[in-house]
Formats: sequence, structure tokens, C-alpha cells
Amino acid sequence: MPNNFIRLLNTFVKPFWPWLILSAFLTLLTTISTLPLPWIIQYLIDDVIGNKTGDLMYVLFLTLAVTIGSRGIMMAHQYVVTFLGQCVKFHIRHALVAHLHRLSMSYFDQTQTGKLMSRIISDGYAIQQMLSSGMVNIFTDFLTLIVIITVLFYIHIKLALITILVLPCYAITHKAFAGRMRKTSKKVRRKTDEVMANLEGSISGVRVVKSFVKERYESDQFKKKVTQHFKLNMTQNVQGTLWNAIAALVSGVGGAFVLWYGGYLIQAEELTIGVLLAFYAYTAYVFDPIVNLISINVTIQRANAAIDRLFETLDTEPLIRDEPGAIALPAGGGHVQFEEVTFGYSHLAPILHQISMDVGPGMKVGIVGPSGAGKSTLVKLIPRLYDVDAGGISIDGRDIRHLQLSSIRSRIGMVPQESTLFSATLADNIRYGRLDASDEEVEDVARAANIHDFIMTLPDGYNTRLGEQGVKLSGGQKQRVAIARALLTDPQILILDDCTSSLDSQTEAKIQTTLHHVLKDRTGFIVAHRLSSVALCDRIYVLEAGRIVEQGSHDELLRTGQIYSRMHEQQYRGDMEMVHG
Repeated sequence: MPNNFIRLLNTFVKPFWPWLILSAFLTLLTTISTLPLPWIIQYLIDDVIGNKTGDLMYVLFLTLAVTIGSRGIMMAHQYVVTFLGQCVKFHIRHALVAHLHRLSMSYFDQTQTGKLMSRIISDGYAIQQMLSSGMVNIFTDFLTLIVIITVLFYIHIKLALITILVLPCYAITHKAFAGRMRKTSKKVRRKTDEVMANLEGSISGVRVVKSFVKERYESDQFKKKVTQHFKLNMTQNVQGTLWNAIAALVSGVGGAFVLWYGGYLIQAEELTIGVLLAFYAYTAYVFDPIVNLISINVTIQRANAAIDRLFETLDTEPLIRDEPGAIALPAGGGHVQFEEVTFGYSHLAPILHQISMDVGPGMKVGIVGPSGAGKSTLVKLIPRLYDVDAGGISIDGRDIRHLQLSSIRSRIGMVPQESTLFSATLADNIRYGRLDASDEEVEDVARAANIHDFIMTLPDGYNTRLGEQGVKLSGGQKQRVAIARALLTDPQILILDDCTSSLDSQTEAKIQTTLHHVLKDRTGFIVAHRLSSVALCDRIYVLEAGRIVEQGSHDELLRTGQIYSRMHEQQYRGDMEMVHG
């Protein structure tokens, strides 16, 4: 049995061992409750019909009692199994989501969202199906085999020997199919990932799809993925069906030999018809558990790929985590230092080269440069979303690698280029920065971000619900909500990663005035393409190809006539052309 299967039992099933025991007990009761049925058949044929000495009403009432009792137990058992499967699925999904939130950003950079969704939803369902379809009955099926084989030998030794002679055929069948099923199941899970990833990308990028008239192309691409998935699923189902069919065929052959030899014994007057029919009925109690075990094995083989991927994800360690003995960042002024920092998302291709910066408490720093210069990457290193490859970053004289992540990030407010809003109310989206914030505090930061007046024009005001990714808001409105959310945390260090790029000039000017007021007692990093956003900064760093090529105040950099000055001239000329155009 694969190690991951054992881990699944120990990690997610073992905590529910009382329910496992109850399920096994109820299954055993179901089996025991139906054991009298073959004996009733023997009694009916031999005593009631044959010898005319039996009581027909006794047969009726006993059959009804056995049937009603066994069905009642079966219903209770089905409830227990369903409850167990749902609990395990719930805990698997919760464990996956909780673990994913602990993983580093680099993991999400390399893993498509659709694949993660597939692991959380589809794999959890596959494992739950494995449990609910009877895996918890394995112990009971083995116990039933032992009990029934004992009963068969008690009834007739020769017929019992014929019955068990076919059992090795099941082992041969298992050996022939198990490996193939496992390989096919892994291919199915991988292809499911691809389908989910393709679907997620196609839907999330629907605006791009429509803009470039690529609806037909996306539909065809999805059809190709689904067709491949369909073929693999059919292969998997054919293998499972064939496996079950051969198991059923073996059972039928065994039963045929029992009837053949039993008929011979009846002709020789060594056996009664009632005993033969009772014995034949009891053989189902041997063959059915074996077929059940084969079916369960089919389901397990299908779920094994999901189990392997479950633990592959859970075994992934976050690259960014607290080191042993990490301390909380003490209260301080927000002094940030970069010392010869080199970093790249791949160690083979550095993006930043030997960056050194000394940003004192309360300073406002602008980060500018052409696209691809590494501006956004640089500020992502401050809250330790990524670790530097060389050099170091410190806050108030303490290397951030020696500090607790939660204490660093709770002191830093960050407004990214693309603001993510949740499917919740506007108030909840702003309050996400600090969940215990009052309505008055939410309104205060909304005013500071210049979004309050717009919110009040909505029918439900702050209780207006947003669609996925805030589709009811414009790009600029999303940014202002994100700014309000960051301000609510009252951060010691505030990072604005080109967050005003989608605002009009008038709104940008208002927010810039507000932000510079808010940043008065905070350390601020403002990443910008538009130089008007950084003109009032205490110091501006100009990046090019991952290196600092200029630094100074706005006026100082203009006087150099170098890169910053040329960027300023180009933007000024472009603005004038727009005005006169």
C-alpha cells in the first residue's frame, strides 16, 4: 500500500476513528442481519415444501424481520459513511488552503491558479468518494470472508473447497490491473489540472479575449484539452469496468461449479435441494466482499493520484519563513537600509544588482525608471515577500531575516499596481486592512483616499457589494479603495507601487496631497512612472537595468541633465501634446 495512502489514513482519517469503528460495526451488523436468509431458504424448501413439517407464516415473519432490520442498519451505516467522507474532505480542503497561505510568493509565481483550484476542489472530492464508496468497509469485508468461509465448511466441506479454489484468480486480476490503473489515474489528474488552468485563464482574461476577437481560438483550445481529458477518463473507466467485469466473471464461474457439483450430489442423494440453494446463497457472501474489495481498489487507484498530489502540496515548504529564534520587530522610526542587495526570481537571471539605499525614519522616497528596471521588485523585498540572493535589508538596524514575518508585515502598508478587491461590501474591503476597525475609522481613511464622496453616491453606500475583483468599480476607484485599506493599518512604512497610474491628473493631485500629508510621520516608498508622483519626495532613486544610476531630490536630478531629466522632459512634452491635441 502506497506510503501516501497510509499518511492519508493517519493524518485525515484517524482523527475520526470513533466513526470508523461505528461504520465497521454497522457493516458487520448488516452482514450478520442477512445471514439467516439462506437458512430461511433451506427451511422453506426442505421443511415447508419438501417434508410438509414447517410453518409458512414463520418463514414470512422471519423474512420480514430480517429485511426490515438489515435495511434500517444499512441506512444508518450510509449516513455514518457519508458523514465521515464529508468530514475528511472538509479537513483536506481546509489543510490545503491553510498551507497554501503559508507558502512563499515564488510558489504562486510558478503554479497556475487553475491547478491549485483543481487540487483543492477535485482532489478533495476524489478522496471523499474513495472513502464514501466503501474504503471504510475493507476490514468488515475481510471479517465477513473469514466468517462465511467457516460457515461454508460447516455446511459442506467439498463444496467449500470448490468455492475457495477460485479465490487466487482475484489476486491475479489485481496484479494485472492495479499498476495500469494507477498510471492512468495520474494522467487524468494532470490533465484535470491543465483543463482547470486553461479555463481559469480564459475566463479571467475574457476582456483580452474579446478585445483581440479570440473567442473561437479559446474555445478550440479548451475543446482540445477537454477532448484529451475525455479520452483519458474513458480509458480509466474502461480499465475499471473491465477489472470489475473479470472479478464478477470469476464469481460467476465459481458459482457455476458450485451448482454443477451440488446438482451431482443431489442426484447421488448426498445433499438436499434446500442445502444446495442455501450454500449457493452463502457463496455470494464470499464473492461479493471480494468484488467489493476489487471495486474499492479501483476507486483507490483512481484516488491515489489525488492523494499523491495532496501530500506533494502539503510537503512543499515555504521558502520565506521565520528562522528559529526570530524576534518581533520592536517599535521604531522605520529606518530602512538596503546593503548591496542582489536579487532575481531565478538565481541565473538577477534583476537587481548591488542595490544600496539608506532611507531614514519619516523620509519619502521615490523609485522611478523605465519599465523592467526592477522598481516593483525592489519594494517587494521590504516586507520580505522574497528573500535577497546577496546583501541584506534591515529595518531599524535589524536584518529582516532575523525578524518575525508577521511583525514586519503588520508594520508595512502596501498598495500594489493591480489592486485586488474581494466579493464583499466596500466597507469590508477597506476593513480588510484591520478587521476590528470601526465604521468611523473606515470612513476616515476613505476620505483620506478621496473615495468617500463616490461611495456615498451609491444606493447602499459602504454596504455596496462588489463583484469578483471589484468589477463594479473603475481602475482608479479600485486603487483608491486599496489606498484606504492600506491607510487603515496605520503603517510605519507605506509602499505605493505605482498605485496612481490609473488615476486622472486631477484625482492624482488630490491623492498625492493627501498621501504626502499621511506620510508625514511615516517612511514612504513611492514607485511611479509619472514623475509628478515623486516630485515632492525627499530623495528619488532612478533605476535602470536593476541598478541605481541616479539619486537625489527632484530639483537636483533635473539639473544633472541625465536620465531623470530626460524622462521628465519626455513626460512634460507628452502632456503638452495631449493638452493641445
